[in-house]
Amino acid sequence: MLSTADTDTPHVTYVPHRHCFAVWHSNRTAPLSGETTSIDLAVPDEHGRVSVRTIGAQLVDATSNELRSAVGTADSLSARSWLAILDHVEQDHGASVVPVLLADALPPAAHAVPNTGGSSMLTAHGAVDALRSSLRIEHQLTRSASTFTPRPYQLHGASWIPTVHEIGGGGILADEMGLGKTLQAIAHMIVGARRGEGSYLVVCPTSLISNWRREIETFSAEELVVTVYRGASRTLEHCSEQGSVTVTGYPTLRTDADRLSEISWNTVFFDEAHVMKNSRTKIARAARRLTSTARIALTGTPIENRMDELWALVDLTNPGLLGTHARFTRRFSAPIENGGSATALAQLSHAIAPVVLRRTKAEVATDLPPKHHIEVLCPITSEQERLYNSAVDEAFDAGFGTGRGRGTAVLALLTSLKLICNHPGLVNGDLSGSAERSGKLVRLTEIVEELAESSQAALVFTQYRRTGEILADHLGRITGTTVPFFHGGLDVDKRETMVDEFQNSDASTVMILSLKAAGYGLNLTRASTVIHYDRWWNPAVEAQATDRVHRIGQTSTVTVMALTTEGTLEEHIASLHTRKKAIAGVTESNNEMALAALDDSTLRETLSLRAVMR
Repeated sequence: MLSTADTDTPHVTYVPHRHCFAVWHSNRTAPLSGETTSIDLAVPDEHGRVSVRTIGAQLVDATSNELRSAVGTADSLSARSWLAILDHVEQDHGASVVPVLLADALPPAAHAVPNTGGSSMLTAHGAVDALRSSLRIEHQLTRSASTFTPRPYQLHGASWIPTVHEIGGGGILADEMGLGKTLQAIAHMIVGARRGEGSYLVVCPTSLISNWRREIETFSAEELVVTVYRGASRTLEHCSEQGSVTVTGYPTLRTDADRLSEISWNTVFFDEAHVMKNSRTKIARAARRLTSTARIALTGTPIENRMDELWALVDLTNPGLLGTHARFTRRFSAPIENGGSATALAQLSHAIAPVVLRRTKAEVATDLPPKHHIEVLCPITSEQERLYNSAVDEAFDAGFGTGRGRGTAVLALLTSLKLICNHPGLVNGDLSGSAERSGKLVRLTEIVEELAESSQAALVFTQYRRTGEILADHLGRITGTTVPFFHGGLDVDKRETMVDEFQNSDASTVMILSLKAAGYGLNLTRASTVIHYDRWWNPAVEAQATDRVHRIGQTSTVTVMALTTEGTLEEHIASLHTRKKAIAGVTESNNEMALAALDDSTLRETLSLRAVMR
């Protein structure tokens, strides 16, 4: 039982999912030295009854120096106990064990973290193990050559991954989109490679293969060797070596399940795992055949429509944990879906708590910067590839001329190439068929559907009026709503009405905007996600558009996604945003003219479609 005595002495609770300490008072009026954050803890009321309450707490980094600074001369048992444990772990560089006596000395206030359903509290030894694991991961990453430092909650995610093997073989990392599930997986793999563990397999949608390859190569500093298993010449020759990561797509998993199951993988990651929400599909059956120490599903939407989808993912990662499908339906999904049974929901939450880790932006926003930037690499379709190559060949065959005429001709080619990347129908006039004709439109559809599932609003920016019309029509059909398109052709009254309706109602979760028309003066803080469908040369223009969301009044972390078609001119534009300068003058406002000033050989090399793994 937590004591309500010593109300002026701050308690210290370790919060694993944030990997930080919460410093708080039983007496809500007692002062704290730093900024406070609302957090749910299992604490006693004035009658000594323990229940989940929202407490104002100071969140402190999980180091002895930070904790000592926060508690000062306070002498609470929880503070003394955690400082003793931190001193032991830090002196032993992430000790593999903590003396039992130190863990036993923790009072209830030191681990007063409730489970998801609020039916139980974290144990003292569970809290100590979680702290030790996260600190150990942090220490090992510091010693590695990796080029990134995970945020505290990401350290917990990376340290959580190996624990699920002890429970039943795997788990579901279900963090909300934008919280870095990919980086947490990479951190786990880096540490595993340093420990001498075996090979890793990443299975993801085809459109994300290049993203995974690039992220691993960027952040692992060559400690991980990436192989893309795809295409006619695909091979698994070196995929079982220590520190190797094989990245493949779901279609390849379906066709090559026999070959992929011959390798004993250390950990298999299934990205966008809701692809396998139906356990009877060929892809889901192929995934179950893989041999691995652990299976980790990565998805921001473990349940899209029905409870059965959760069963499918849990049974993939932890076979048998929830029993048969029929038993799950009888015990959980039928009572919850039909009557909203609180008892069944609490029992289910308790059953899956050890193998499902879910954090939302609202929970960990204090650990995040105010704005996330995500580069989303999109595959080019065969139709887009033909049109792109044809446009480049025809332009150079015809020649660009000289002087002002050359600048005009180069600008026309650049515009054609960017439109092809948006949708082939924008240049050949054929707008029939499905979204699959454009790699970017496929990826945008996936993103918007995931955001809609969690009722998150998004802005989609484009440079082109016709592109905006296509997007508004397509996304309207996908979401079942009228998707507004804000552009320069609207009169002032219509623009104001459109902004007001989007900002102050839930009529649509997505809004399309012209990059230039909506770049200034608008307040659209209802949205928390910004998607740049096509790329502008000057990053400042995109930043100005993003600021329609990232401004005073925004209460959520802003996620900014930039869609780039792989191997095309758009990759060159993206590299300018990253490197600031690739060709003299191109980062200024006259970027097209800077390209026009290049000789034909250099210009063609810059614009030609580069070979990519398909």
